[in-house]
Amino acid sequence: MLARYVWADLVRNPRRTLSTMVGVTLGVGLSCAVLFFVDGLSASMTQRAVAPLAVDMQRVLTDPIGEDIRLTQRLEPDGAIKPGETVQIVLELQNVGSLPANEVVVRSQPPDGLTYVEGSAFIDGVPVNQGQENPFAYGPAQTGHNLGTLPAGTVLTIKYSATATTPIDTAVTPIRTAFSTREGLTPTEANAPEPMAIADLAATIDALPGVAFAEPLSFADLTPGSLSFGDQSAPGSIRVFGFDAGYTARDATVKVISGSQRPGEALLSAEAASSLGIRIGDSITVELPDGDHLDVPVSGIVDLTEARSLFASRKGANFETFVYVPNAVVLDAQAFADSVVTAFERALTTRGDRLKSPPVNEIEIGIERELLNAEPGVAFEETNAIAYDVMFVSSGDDYLIDNISNTLAVARDDAAVAKRLFIFLGVPGGLLAAMLAAYAGNVLASGQRREQATLRIRGAGRRHLHWMLAMRVSAITVAGAIVGLTVGYFSAAAVVGNATLMRATTGSLVLSAVLGTVGGLLATGSALYITGRRSIDREINDDRSRLAAAPPVWRRWHLDIAGLVILGAATIVAVKRSAFDGTPGS
Repeated sequence: MLARYVWADLVRNPRRTLSTMVGVTLGVGLSCAVLFFVDGLSASMTQRAVAPLAVDMQRVLTDPIGEDIRLTQRLEPDGAIKPGETVQIVLELQNVGSLPANEVVVRSQPPDGLTYVEGSAFIDGVPVNQGQENPFAYGPAQTGHNLGTLPAGTVLTIKYSATATTPIDTAVTPIRTAFSTREGLTPTEANAPEPMAIADLAATIDALPGVAFAEPLSFADLTPGSLSFGDQSAPGSIRVFGFDAGYTARDATVKVISGSQRPGEALLSAEAASSLGIRIGDSITVELPDGDHLDVPVSGIVDLTEARSLFASRKGANFETFVYVPNAVVLDAQAFADSVVTAFERALTTRGDRLKSPPVNEIEIGIERELLNAEPGVAFEETNAIAYDVMFVSSGDDYLIDNISNTLAVARDDAAVAKRLFIFLGVPGGLLAAMLAAYAGNVLASGQRREQATLRIRGAGRRHLHWMLAMRVSAITVAGAIVGLTVGYFSAAAVVGNATLMRATTGSLVLSAVLGTVGGLLATGSALYITGRRSIDREINDDRSRLAAAPPVWRRWHLDIAGLVILGAATIVAVKRSAFDGTPGS
């Protein structure tokens, strides 16, 4: 009966009901609009953040030359070893390349519980260091054994023995064996998988979910005077690139001014062509590090002045710094590998000093932009997972420059700061909505005093009136919340655009809707209920005249001033703690 009466009262007085809903609609709509706006803005921040990136990810091979050494290890017997038993470690080192490897160092260190057997070390049957210390891991630094030069096609068999002092399972606690050379200083573990060719590695990465493209890129710096045409030499340093026509077509910053890129021929930078007076069809000479010369015809002139992906530094000290080299030659990937990389390998195996600038081989990776139609935190999780998959493919002596995840991590933190900032700015609006709701509640209570007096005459008590008030406020706030939620969504869509707002995840929009609705209801619904309940209590206690003359509680206790002081203090604390500052980028 109470519910039917309340419903009839709301329907009979539509203007009073709608005017009361205004405060609720304003509170919920304002809260939801702010949160929806931040969601849409955060989603657009993702696209804005990644738009300037020249390359999303770069997998850089740190040892592209000198990878023709294979080291295998086996144990006789293999598996679990009991105390007192002896195991023989057999190492097979093979140079499968066409060039010798210099300063080959093998380091083999048994784990704790295995003790080297004195005089058990042999290389191709020849004893090595018959003392008590393991010649492949001796001294405080556990230094390995230097085998010197390993000629091409040579196979060395290394053996030594160790006795178990405690139970050892070599499958769980393996013997750590690795080698390094002068050409490849990074130690390579025994039984490591053969390195994948850069073209095969790029094709495998390109097939990963979320990867839009994976293009090989190689480059090497040559000494001044290495590029010549006839009797003229280009001044300054020379950089030779190796990439195919697919890379040129994808990267808009590589602008072919005239001619075209052809296999077996070269593109020449506009600066080098101008200084040497070269035209398409002329043949240039490139002096390689081993003293050999590469004669190649010019098939096109290219402008590389905006090619950030080609000239951005890969070194940590000046990472991403644009270091432009005017004199540049572009070969196809196969020609670069056959001529430039091979020349560097020959130079490394013949020179006494290590080359300061070996070739750089890398794979430039692009991420599908459809996956980034979300706020930065969600997009960061996507790109981070893709980066893990990229590094999982044929892991070796290389590293990944994850430009896009680094950028999104900063954007994610900025989005969180923006949400806190906008919510903070929306607090005064919420207070205004609560004040309007309280005023509407007073108007509503004044209009219902006669009806409440009639109900009391008919036997309604305090509890009945309170229940009716709760039902009335609930109905008004629910209806106002629905309208406010709708108004808030369309207001945010009108400001940031519906396409931008739809980039936000469904979960984020739902969470914002719940938080905005709950916040608006708490502010406005409580104001409606409190004012209505106070009116009922005053009416029942027959104390309306005295209470009406007395100033309200908030004025007697100076709650308005206290609220301003608290808000000011909160603002000062937030500023001091840099709560509204963005995160510096990498």
